[in-house]
Amino acid sequence: MYSQNPILVNFDSQYHLPQDDGNGFMKLLDCNGSDLINYDGNTYQIVFPDKFFVRDTAVAFNYFTGWKNAKIENATMFLFGNYSSHKPIMYVDYNHNLDFTDDGQPITFSHDSTAIVYLKNSEFPSSYFPIKFFYPKLELEMKNQIESIFSEMGPDAKGNNILSIDYWLGDKRMNYKISDTWINGRKLKIGLYDYDCNGLFNDKGEDRIMICNYEKDSISGKLDKGAVVFSDSSQIEIGEQIYEIEEIEPSGQFIKLKKSQRIYNRPLNIGDEISNLKIKLISGKTKTIKELQNQDKYLLLDFWGTWCKGCTQQLPFLKELKKSNNKLQIIGLNFGDDFKRIEDYILKHNINWINGYADDNIIEKLRIDGFPNYLLLDTKGRIMIMNATIDEIKKRL
Repeated sequence: MYSQNPILVNFDSQYHLPQDDGNGFMKLLDCNGSDLINYDGNTYQIVFPDKFFVRDTAVAFNYFTGWKNAKIENATMFLFGNYSSHKPIMYVDYNHNLDFTDDGQPITFSHDSTAIVYLKNSEFPSSYFPIKFFYPKLELEMKNQIESIFSEMGPDAKGNNILSIDYWLGDKRMNYKISDTWINGRKLKIGLYDYDCNGLFNDKGEDRIMICNYEKDSISGKLDKGAVVFSDSSQIEIGEQIYEIEEIEPSGQFIKLKKSQRIYNRPLNIGDEISNLKIKLISGKTKTIKELQNQDKYLLLDFWGTWCKGCTQQLPFLKELKKSNNKLQIIGLNFGDDFKRIEDYILKHNINWINGYADDNIIEKLRIDGFPNYLLLDTKGRIMIMNATIDEIKKRL
């Protein structure tokens, strides 16, 4: 009977930011003179801290899924005093009961106008979800664009008076654990990614394992950059050896790897040909990429949904891209909608390219990592860019 000792990779207590320049925004909602706030169609009453004497007051919400029986599911409330100073005091509703009298002292921003908040998982007290807050420096045009988009998005968008973007905070989730280690004579970076934002790193079907060459690559939580979704069947490749994940400690203290005896199903990568991939069209017919692609054109696969506001916002830019390049063909692949919703959307937005369905198999096979999403093929049906933006495709073409 085959047996082996697992490889143990330890992680220290430090949390890391994703290694990119992106960030989210936490918009502030005015609550001067009122203890009522709206969220996802419901009105909630909040309890202010004792001796809360401030000049101006606002609340905000941030995504967090790690507190069981929270008053507002998957959201943490923040209370700000003196927000117009850009050095406010910030209370955090750590126990998610909308009562700020039992959450301890407020957080103050440091000299560089940043603050880090550590949200605790309700069932694993040693597991944290840190978020770094800061005041972003934005040009006027970018401010206007972000404010117009985000003011209409999210469960807190309706029923509240949203303050000017000048008072919003940028946020970065510090949900990476990273370890420098040696395996089979190779120096590597191995990381854990709390993808579902609950302070735990071992949620199957959600959280991710990351791996990269120590010197050449930067570690990434993106599927097309080497990340693997944690599951019972997860496999990772290190050199010529394939490993399975035997265990991930919930708070991200360690991961155990063992050599895999199963056949390795290598994920698709840049340069792979997918001409034989079958697509079910909204017409009901099923055809391969090869049958659909014009031989002399690049093919852009547009992964979209009617429920995806970003997809609608990017649609004019996608149309402009196609109009400006006669060597480009587009096929839309819808995820999550029925035929009637797709048909109505296509008519409403005057979409004139082929559309089909992106089922779970296609999403997994092509490692689609969020929506909207674009995958570019060359004239031979080989992958040129995965999980790309329209700007990236424009530059490549």
